[in-house]
Amino acid sequence: MKTRKWPVPILAAFTVLSFWACEDWGQMDPPAGNQKNPKLEQVAKITFEDKDFDPQSLNYYAYEGGDIAEIEDDNVHGKALHLPDGYARMFNPLNSVEVQNGVSLTFWVKQALRIDEETEEELEPDLVGALFSFQNSNGTQRMFLTANGWLKYEGVDGEYEVNNPETNKVSKNPLLLPAGEWHYMAITVRNDGYSIHVDGKQRIDKTVQKSNFDFGKIVQFMAGTPYIYIGYGSDSPTQEMWIDDISIYRNQITDSQCQMPNIGEGAFEYLVGDPIITVGAEDNSAAWWTVFSNYFRMPADGNMKFKFTNYTSGAGNWNNWCFCLCTDAERDGNGYAEYFVIRSDLYGWGDSYASGTWTNEGYGDWDAFRADMEGAEVTVTVQRNGATAIVEAIAKAINGNVYKETFTTTCGDGTQVVRGFFIMDGSHIVFDTEETAALTTVPLTKTTIGAEDCSAAWWTEFSDYFQIPVGQNLHLEFENHTNGTGNWNNWNLCLCTDAERNGNGYAEYFVIRSDLYGWGDSYASGTWTSEGYGDWDAFRADMEGATVVIDIQRNGTTVTAIAVATSKNGNVYKEAFVTDCGDGNQTVRAFLIVDGAHLKMDNSNCYLYTPLFK
Repeated sequence: MKTRKWPVPILAAFTVLSFWACEDWGQMDPPAGNQKNPKLEQVAKITFEDKDFDPQSLNYYAYEGGDIAEIEDDNVHGKALHLPDGYARMFNPLNSVEVQNGVSLTFWVKQALRIDEETEEELEPDLVGALFSFQNSNGTQRMFLTANGWLKYEGVDGEYEVNNPETNKVSKNPLLLPAGEWHYMAITVRNDGYSIHVDGKQRIDKTVQKSNFDFGKIVQFMAGTPYIYIGYGSDSPTQEMWIDDISIYRNQITDSQCQMPNIGEGAFEYLVGDPIITVGAEDNSAAWWTVFSNYFRMPADGNMKFKFTNYTSGAGNWNNWCFCLCTDAERDGNGYAEYFVIRSDLYGWGDSYASGTWTNEGYGDWDAFRADMEGAEVTVTVQRNGATAIVEAIAKAINGNVYKETFTTTCGDGTQVVRGFFIMDGSHIVFDTEETAALTTVPLTKTTIGAEDCSAAWWTEFSDYFQIPVGQNLHLEFENHTNGTGNWNNWNLCLCTDAERNGNGYAEYFVIRSDLYGWGDSYASGTWTSEGYGDWDAFRADMEGATVVIDIQRNGTTVTAIAVATSKNGNVYKEAFVTDCGDGNQTVRAFLIVDGAHLKMDNSNCYLYTPLFK
């Protein structure tokens, strides 16, 4: 039985304009044949922040014997809706529009970590309580979704369900929402099935043949039902959780909306505490396990790159950087466990250490190693691929000697957030704040751009699109090949709106070339700087086979594109273009174009990155 703990007046009309983002409710689509793609339209956005949200726009309830849902402060998300043992209801904004090819929701959610009071063991996450439900006025028809992707529909036109954890044991797992931490969910119910993304990763993509069940019925039900419930709708009370930043769309969202929002939007907390740039006393007096870096939190399949200068007392091989990967908990606190600790001298320990493997290059002379690590530039990358964790460390000594070590092991089941941190022992490190970042690998469907004989004409051959969310940066590496005829017969880069080329909403902020030239809406107001240019005959020859690194960095409205081309003979050409693009709150796209050239993309070095120290 469900009951309200205190009376809430039913709203006569749902007119809270403070958080509805849509400007044209009820706007009809053009007639069939006049439109190529449905128009993506957000019809509601609820942030729960005081300046944006009217608390009277929701009704708040409690389960029997429970506590009523309420809006409260959260240390990660500011204001959020807390459902301790209750739920909330809102009028359905989809009633005022015409849905197109589906209905979508995005939101942040955190399930409470539940502990058995007798055994003190962690309880299974809530897999049966509804996150959201759509219902008619008397509750006789409904559709709900739960944390493991259980979808159930009961309507006058039929019934359908999938991923019921009570009957389908395969789905009875916390694959979507490990408890105790915030997760970003993106859900689309379309005319032929549904999909769920969690933290930017697709976890469910179910296609249903119309002969089995017409999913269009569910889409129309979601559009027509008067109410949307948060934390209510299945046959079991939803356990304690928090919800924030709810967006509702009248059609299928794109990959851009499925990706986890950046940290500047109250998203995932990568860095814990105030930034510590210099870790350890500069006289290298730090004793073991007394001086630590920040915690660096990594989501499932997340990657990080740390760059720093290493300093050492030189007394022992171990008196350099050490790195620990652990559970998402405070050192020696509740739930803390170390997967492994590794050192710069090919040694380590921990729960996952014994099953790991080492590879290394450059080691052998320990006297030289101890001397070389003083002032060495070190790059440590940590990659998570499912349960597999790979740590690669490359130390470049001042004298040019290089030490490379790689450690690979299995940590947990790969779904949990983990933490990394550095420990000093007779040493200290100083981070490079520009190059220490959280990385998201960009999958490539095209690794060769243009015909290998460099015959591609202008605006005929393109790379993949690379979406760059707010607050993130893009890194691309490739090998450039050219017919050598013109300065422009090399790579070209376009930054545009988040739309298909020449499609609805497409506009170019700028196009720039490898020879310090460009055009576009934001080009005229931009500025160039360059190094190494001047001899164009040498440039045309040097660009054949040159390695090119491009970084596109976003800082508010300002976009900086930096390209560094290193020729086979060692000549370096560097160009940087800076301009303002839009209002800085939009996702943008980048893509490469060839013109009498072809490019070979480096699969392992194309990624989005967010600086960890800001």
